[in-house]
Amino acid sequence: MQSREELILHLLDSIGKVNVNELAVQFEVSVETIRRDLAKLSQKGLLHRVHGGAVSCRTKDVGHSFQSRLRANYETKKQIAESAVEYVFENSVIGLDASSTSWHFAQLIPNIPCTIVTNSMRNIVTLANRPNVRTIATGGVYSAKYDAFYGPLSEQLLLRLHIDICIFSCSGLDSSGAIWESNEVNASTKRKLLDTSEKKFLLADSSKFERKNLIKLGELSQVDILFTDKLPNDTFQNYCQDKDIFISYI
Repeated sequence: MQSREELILHLLDSIGKVNVNELAVQFEVSVETIRRDLAKLSQKGLLHRVHGGAVSCRTKDVGHSFQSRLRANYETKKQIAESAVEYVFENSVIGLDASSTSWHFAQLIPNIPCTIVTNSMRNIVTLANRPNVRTIATGGVYSAKYDAFYGPLSEQLLLRLHIDICIFSCSGLDSSGAIWESNEVNASTKRKLLDTSEKKFLLADSSKFERKNLIKLGELSQVDILFTDKLPNDTFQNYCQDKDIFISYI
C-alpha cells in the first residue's frame, strides 16, 4: 500500500497542483497533518510549497528568464521606472521584486540614506556602489534562470520586516481587477512582499493590459499606484477610480 506522501506526489504528477483543504478531505485527516506532509516533501525537494497547497517541481518554473524579460519593452520599462523613483525618500525602506522593471528602478535609485530589500541578485549588484543605500538580501534558494532567490527562507525574512514602499511588476492584469503571474515561484514571493508593505506600486507597461496568465497573484485593489505608459480602457479606468487606485502614465 502506498503511503499518504507517495499518493500526494502521484497527484502532483497528474495534475500539477494540490490544495491543503482538498487533500485533508480526500485522505480524511486534519489540515495540519497535510501541512506537515507537504513540509516534509518540500524539505526533501520533492515539491514546492505555495499558498494553500503545493505545486510539482516539474511544473512550477514556467516563467520567462530574466534576460528575456529584460529585452522586452526595454525603454518603456525604464521610463516607467523613472516616474516611480520620484517617490523614494530619505530613510525609507523599499522592497524590490525580481522583475526587469524593478531592475530599472534599482538603476535609478539616488545615493541617499535608505534601505532596499530585494530577492534579486541583479538589484543587489546594481546597488553595491551606492554607499548610502543599505541593501538587505532576502536569501533563500538561488535561481539562475531568474537571477534571484526564492523559497521559504526568503519569504520568512520578508514577513518579519516592515516595508514602506513595494515596487513590483507582473505578467498581466485585467479590468476585472486581477493581477497575473506566469509561475508560482515568483507569485509566492511577491505575495509576501505585498503583505509586508505599507504602499504598493505596480509597474506594468501597457502590453500587459487585459492579459491573463497561469497564476493569479492578487487583486489590483491592493495597489496604491499603477505606473504605466498608456491609459488602459474605460472599464479598467473605472475599476481603478472605484478602488482609489491612482494611474500614473508617461
